[in-house]
Amino acid sequence: MIDLRNVLRTSANIPVQAHWDPIENTSSNLHRSTEEKFNRAKTQWQEPVDMTWEQWLKVFNPGPTHPLKHYSTSDFQVFLPPATVNVGDVWDLDPERILPFFRQFHPGATMDVGYDGNGAKACLRALSPEYADIVFRIHTRFTLNASIKAYLRPAQFAGHLLINRNSGTICQWTLSLPNRNSNVDIGAFRTHDIGFVPRMELRTLSETQPKSMAWEAAITVEEVDKKFQNALYKFAEIEWTPIEDAVDLAKASKRPIHAVLLFGVLDDESC
Repeated sequence: MIDLRNVLRTSANIPVQAHWDPIENTSSNLHRSTEEKFNRAKTQWQEPVDMTWEQWLKVFNPGPTHPLKHYSTSDFQVFLPPATVNVGDVWDLDPERILPFFRQFHPGATMDVGYDGNGAKACLRALSPEYADIVFRIHTRFTLNASIKAYLRPAQFAGHLLINRNSGTICQWTLSLPNRNSNVDIGAFRTHDIGFVPRMELRTLSETQPKSMAWEAAITVEEVDKKFQNALYKFAEIEWTPIEDAVDLAKASKRPIHAVLLFGVLDDESC
């Protein structure tokens, strides 16, 4: 067991840079709706909409509110375990203390993602006498314009915090949207779409990458992902059977297969 609660002992000023690329594509082109479709949606909305088509086109691609923001070391205490832990242990993060980081992207950030439970988890992935590597997965949502209920819901944010235990300093901290072909849900005027943002990331500027790290104990990133899935989604505990094996089982047991076709993935918030 290791106690990391007081490992960050400095009061350094830490600059964090924000990157937020425009939406590259969506299934229904909601983010680039024509002026005709926009005006039609305005007339069907229950309240008057004080927005032009040109303003609408900027709603889903606002860019970071603060491209560069400074934090203190104490702000990163939120990612540390609240008690002693072993490598591989998972703990909850305090949603309210995480929000200031996401509001560097947009003031409409919220940790209310529409389901019960805490959508922010962390895990001690690796430990050595000198370093500790903490990884985390966080689910959040951005209200881009409340009057037309415009929102952006990222699939997830993943990141890690690398700490020098001897100096009590942060070597590296990142928080980013997974780079895959569909990683955000968007919506407005009760219309929903799924799309791809190439890069949405927060990263410390003053990074000091160690030349080498000989971990005394460590688990893989894949093992951490599985732990997060089990902590966030009950169905992740199901042992899935490949379709080929399911067909063989159905034939052997003379029972039909009930098939459900899914668009997207089950184990994050973009589907």
